[in-house]
Amino acid sequence: MNAVKTQGAQSVLDFDRTLISRVDMTGRVVIVTGANSGLGFETARRLCDGGNDVILACRNEGKGKDAVDKIIKANPNALATFMQLDLADMSSIRNFVDQFGATNKKLNVLVNNAGLFLNLKDTHRQFTKDNFELTMGTNYLGPFLLTHLLLDNLKTTGAETEDARIVFVASSVHDGTHKMFKKNPAANLDPEDLFLEKDGMYNAQQAYKNSKLAIVMATYQLAQVLEDSKVTVNCLCPGFIPSTELVRNAGSMKKFMLRYILGGMFRLMKVSRTLDQGVRAILDLISNETLKGVTGKYYVDMKEVRSSEESYDEEIQKKLWELSARYCHMEGYEPLDAPPPPPPTEETVEKTKTKKEVEPEEKAEEKEEIEADAQEKQKEENKQEEPETEVITKPKEEEKSEPEATPTEADAELEVKLEGAGEPEDLKKAAAVEPQQIAVEVTAS
Repeated sequence: MNAVKTQGAQSVLDFDRTLISRVDMTGRVVIVTGANSGLGFETARRLCDGGNDVILACRNEGKGKDAVDKIIKANPNALATFMQLDLADMSSIRNFVDQFGATNKKLNVLVNNAGLFLNLKDTHRQFTKDNFELTMGTNYLGPFLLTHLLLDNLKTTGAETEDARIVFVASSVHDGTHKMFKKNPAANLDPEDLFLEKDGMYNAQQAYKNSKLAIVMATYQLAQVLEDSKVTVNCLCPGFIPSTELVRNAGSMKKFMLRYILGGMFRLMKVSRTLDQGVRAILDLISNETLKGVTGKYYVDMKEVRSSEESYDEEIQKKLWELSARYCHMEGYEPLDAPPPPPPTEETVEKTKTKKEVEPEEKAEEKEEIEADAQEKQKEENKQEEPETEVITKPKEEEKSEPEATPTEADAELEVKLEGAGEPEDLKKAAAVEPQQIAVEVTAS
């Protein structure tokens, strides 16, 4: 039976379950989306260290294979496999499920970690290959389809083991009353305007909020559908983690401010979470034996909490479920195609042209930021007094230090917000940056 080894001082968070329950995780098959960096990578790595068979489902083949190589280099016995998955493409999702089915593996756990948060300054909608608004399509409709296509496999495993699990990485920003919306109030989710086509409705914050709210609502509906199947489904908010790819779509100055200046302030104010804390929260839902059979819940800091009032609207839940199934062309539902995107405006064309012109310069700048970020993260880890939690199967000799997950652009890893942030005025005094400007993303993730 696996143990959880903890070293160091008590976490800055007063978790109810600082240690993950002793539970035999060895040999389970786990799919983790967005697993090439940040939360997804660390979750996959620790599951591999626990002797599990982990599929790293990533959009970018090069980054996905690099992530697998890092895991195997540190642990030659690791069972880590890359499989290509683009959650913004329904055909890619179906192809992924077909390829996974061909392996004849019995799926124990699906971790829907991937996602994105677009630049707040970009006021024009972007679209997936299936004409879905990009944030809703990638963060919600993609995982919705993936989960449903894998349900038969999960049900089979649940019937045999009495314990198969689905974990969705959500966000506290699903709540329209979140401090992020203090100056720009969020609208309620309207299933009839799922892609924010109506005039004045689209902005990156609203799109992200809606996508994460949809995840929470779908969790509650799916729990009812799976009631007697031995398959549980829960969602969590892992917290605001500056060391992940939270700010990959932000400008260079905002990235620097958040990662190196405000990040330190947030840690002192106990606003942010460490990567270790976020990973432990995910691992808890995956492996905690006390949560066996627990389903349809929302967690923050490893505690079950109430989600937003809006998320409990059962009428909206059912409408959203019906529309989602139709957009995903699921069996038993009348197919519904998203309307084609509107023709690009002159402003959009000009922005695209400008972006291409400055791309080489931005890439060079990004490379410098990545190197500086990696160095900073290493320094933080050396100073960190947080408990490092690792799932292990047997006593090991002293291990060499694990390779740092290079903070390159995550396929879809994300987490936004100012989780539990202190008074915005305090932040303004320390650095003249608006709270909602800070919360630009992507971890997941």
